Amino acid sequence: MNRLSLSLAAVAAAALLASAPAHAGSKDLCGAGPRDQWRPMAELEQQLNGQGWRIEKIEVDDGCYEVEALDKDGWKVEAYFHPKTLQRLQPGRHGH
Repeated sequence: MNRLSLSLAAVAAAALLASAPAHAGSKDLCGAGPRDQWRPMAELEQQLNGQGWRIEKIEVDDGCYEVEALDKDGWKVEAYFHPKTLQRLQPGRHGH
């Protein structure tokens, strides 16, 4: 292969990688470790209900608990919580 062919192949490979889905694999953005060490979602739901939240859905998203709910004032909330500590994470931030 000549230099031009190699360059075109490299560009094509880069474009293919860039077009791959962002969530192709499971990410662990909270760094919470093995799931058997996580606190139960029911405990988080009870904690938030105690704060006046009405839970619509709790699920695992990128290694964090994602909660969709109405807060005590009736505002729709999408919030993330660390599965081991159940502490709320800052919007747009996961991890330590």
